[in-house]
Amino acid sequence: MDFFIQFVISYASYVIIAYFVYNILGRKRNIPMIILGVIFISSLIDFTNKLGIGLESKVLVLYFMMRVLPVLFAFYTFMVITGGVQFFSLKRRNKPLKGISSDIQTKRLSTMISMFSLVGSLGFGTLSFFYIEGFIKYMMIVILIFAFIFSIYILLSNHKILNEQVILIIGRNREKLYSYQIPKDKYRIVISDFFNNDNYIVDPIGIAILKDENRKIQKDYLYWIATSDSVDVSDEKLNELSKLNYSSQLSLFEKYHYRTLIFDIDSSGNANLLKNKKIK
Repeated sequence: MDFFIQFVISYASYVIIAYFVYNILGRKRNIPMIILGVIFISSLIDFTNKLGIGLESKVLVLYFMMRVLPVLFAFYTFMVITGGVQFFSLKRRNKPLKGISSDIQTKRLSTMISMFSLVGSLGFGTLSFFYIEGFIKYMMIVILIFAFIFSIYILLSNHKILNEQVILIIGRNREKLYSYQIPKDKYRIVISDFFNNDNYIVDPIGIAILKDENRKIQKDYLYWIATSDSVDVSDEKLNELSKLNYSSQLSLFEKYHYRTLIFDIDSSGNANLLKNKKIK
């Protein structure tokens, strides 16, 4: 029973840690994957050392399940949560920018995961104190404390989000603008939800965060089809826009880069740039 408890504690803690780092670094999977990789190699070396001391096969199997399998399961779960499972698909045409997921994690999914992370980091941090030994015990507890605090921050931030939409830019000179309103009951948005034509590559180029006078937020997820073709979107769930209140700042979003731009919207509806952060 203790082996099973340690498996669950380790697995859940690794997932929480990876997702916590993923959010802190602005939706980058590389560093969380490296962290899980280091933990996996460390666990595998530890298991290999046990092979040389003559333990029974039953004990070795249990030890493998307790130390190595949780990391593998955590890696798979993390990739599913962040939309990275498609990383293994060789048939994918619309390849995302390396290290950045092209999928959108909506407010609904972010809130749900943050609630699980909040409860999980508290519960598994407490269990880690009693069931995990050595240096990894204290490392996990410290990171889980940060994850607990960050989960509260995410929940408070999500409460301010009133609206989420996709902005699809078409044309080498950004001639056409379209919007797709993200349904509030959606957990994840993929490109095929708003544009389903494999003849074109849709590049995620960033996020525009618009804050009104009451500090309420609208999030625009920007994608770009940089083509000189006349693209037919009549069958898509898109609404054409004449302009955006930050249209003059669209040139800041670049192909092959991913940025977060934060705007302050005044009483006249004008967008004033507060922050321009290059994510990738």
